[in-house]
Amino acid sequence: MDFVKVTAELKKEVEDEIKKFFEVELKSIDNDTLCDFYKDIRHHTLLGGKRLRPIMCIMAYCGYSEYNHGILRASIAFELLHSSSLILDDAMDEDVIRHGEKTFNAIYADKFLKSTRFDITPYYDGGNWIKKDGLSQLFLMQRAISRYSYALSVLGSNILYALSGKAIRSSGFDVAIISKAMIMHREMYKILNEGQLLDILMEQKGGNEDKYFEMIDHKTGILFKYPLRIGLLFSEKADVYSLDNYSLNLSRAFQVHDDILGVFGEEGTTGKPVDSDIKEGKNTLLVIKTLECVDETQLKKVKAILGNRNASSEDIAEIKGIMRSCGSLDYCIEKESQLIKAAKESIDQSMKEESKIFLTELCDFIIKRKY
Repeated sequence: MDFVKVTAELKKEVEDEIKKFFEVELKSIDNDTLCDFYKDIRHHTLLGGKRLRPIMCIMAYCGYSEYNHGILRASIAFELLHSSSLILDDAMDEDVIRHGEKTFNAIYADKFLKSTRFDITPYYDGGNWIKKDGLSQLFLMQRAISRYSYALSVLGSNILYALSGKAIRSSGFDVAIISKAMIMHREMYKILNEGQLLDILMEQKGGNEDKYFEMIDHKTGILFKYPLRIGLLFSEKADVYSLDNYSLNLSRAFQVHDDILGVFGEEGTTGKPVDSDIKEGKNTLLVIKTLECVDETQLKKVKAILGNRNASSEDIAEIKGIMRSCGSLDYCIEKESQLIKAAKESIDQSMKEESKIFLTELCDFIIKRKY
């Protein structure tokens, strides 16, 4: 099986189905404002990405049944839900770039600022900054922009979640199976939100490797586990949990690799600033192991740079050098290799050969990604 060819073909089918799905939604909307908003969330959903989650759902289904339009329609639910989570993630993290373009949050911050016709030119004069209440209007405007763009992000995220359920309900499968799928879908969304909560709290309290993976299992992991489970459910396989160990290890490896790319990747390839994880002080496995491995002098330097949004390029280069020299980068590379090995060993051998090969080659793809 040609993994690249199969994923490229399925990616196109998934994206075409998402476009068809939104076209139907847009035709049902009379309000121009709502129509424009739906076009923005469609754009966000189709912006970048390999569509791995819907493809995993399809390949799990095809491990036991023949490919059909029903599973294609159901599979887009996971791209819609993933897009929903990314909109909210970016708003909470105050990120402004994803896939090389402005985030949903940043787009609506721009739209709001333009709609107010706020004149920023008085603030080009230093004298206005030292006058009594000279900055009050600027602060009020910043608060208004932040509140508005965050609110629109929450609403966009909520709408995408609702649409993801609609994709499953309109898949054409047996009503009883769809009902079971919707129960699993709601459970997935609940756990995903729990994962986001753990992520935020971990930023405040810090954590160790165990807590890191607990958070990943609730967040990244859940968007690997449930597409596979629901794909198996629609294939009417008795054991819908047979790929749980596979998804657990694969999603952990995926996130560890993402953490590495978040620091050592290239912005032109990843589509995100590669210094943002350090400047935001994210508790990635790379950071956790660095804090554990460094000596006292290095620890002071690392703590001074982590979470410093004004860190210079020299600071970023220094912390990257420390990560290499203390062994934390090597540790993460070895960890992801161990996880990938465990994922491969847990593939259900009763699946059709093409699906087994796909899941195996997906493991290799995960830790070779450069984007």
